[in-house]
This record gives sequence, structure tokens and C-alpha cells, in this order.
Amino acid sequence: MRVLRSSMQFAVLIMLFISLACTSTKFSTVWMEGMDEAYQERPGKILVINEIRNPAINPATRKIFEDELVKALKERGVDAVISYTSMPGPIVSDKDAIAARATEVGADTVLISKIHSSNIDKSSGQSIGKYWYLNIDTQTEIYDMNSNRLVLTVLATTRIQTSEPSVKDIQSFIKGLVKELSQQGLF
Repeated sequence: MRVLRSSMQFAVLIMLFISLACTSTKFSTVWMEGMDEAYQERPGKILVINEIRNPAINPATRKIFEDELVKALKERGVDAVISYTSMPGPIVSDKDAIAARATEVGADTVLISKIHSSNIDKSSGQSIGKYWYLNIDTQTEIYDMNSNRLVLTVLATTRIQTSEPSVKDIQSFIKGLVKELSQQGLF
């Protein structure tokens, strides 16, 4: 019985390690040219937009992403609002529509996350067969609506072990993104 319990604990530990190893994100941050790195403004309210133009990603991912990011920001005491309910896909690219929506909801900051590229990479697994990885390059831009300018850009490369991001993959990415934004002094 003790051996069985030890074996089960070991199996759970291995599964946890494998699941953590399958999703990885690397972030890099770019302060915009001419921007004072000691930017002192703090967002009062953030309009969150996830712009998905990549056919490899399910459009429902936008809703999940925005919901999870708003939730994570609110957990840090930052007021945030989703955009997908009032801004359908194509209008997300319209700067005037974004500015109007930000004004409508009282947002002084807009966060737009975009997928730049994604590609499927077939790598062989360890005796389990073939794994399919999706490499996703994203760019998240932070705009200050008071000065009407781009403040900060965060670039990320994420590798996931599915053809479509799961909620856990998105939550992991958002946790890293919010941490990166916090480290840059945004909130």
C-alpha cells in the first residue's frame, strides 16, 4: 500500500512537471522611443482588447483572453473592462472606434494584445509519439489615452503543446504578462 501511494505521488509530480514544461513564454519589454522610463502615470481604468487575426486561433480565445486578463488586473486592484461585447473583430483595428469606446467606458489606458505570427512545429516526443507545438508570437501595446500615445510594448513568444490554446495556457500567459507589466511599473 505504501509503495502504491509513493508511486501515485511520483506520477502526480511527473505529470505536473510535464504540464509546466509544455507551456513556456518568454517576455521582452520595449519602452517607446522618447518615453521616460520613469513613467509615473498609473492607469485608472484599462480597456482590454485582444485582436485575433490568425486563422489558426479559435475566435472564442479572444473572449477567454479578455475575461482572464480583466480578472487578473482586478485582482491587482486595477480597474479594467473587456471590449469583445461592444467591439466586434474587424472594428478592433479601427483607432477611432477604440478611442470612442475608451471614452465611453471611462478608460484612460488601452491595452491591445495582438498575435503577430504562429506556426506549427512537429517535434518528436519521448516514446509517446508525436507532439504538435504551436509557437505564438504576440505583441501587447499599452496606450495612454490622456496623452494619446503608445507608452509600452511587451513582446512574447509562447510555445504550447496543442493546436489551440487552452484556458490554462492563456492563464499562464496572462500571469506572466501582468507580472511583466507590474515589473515595468505600470501598476
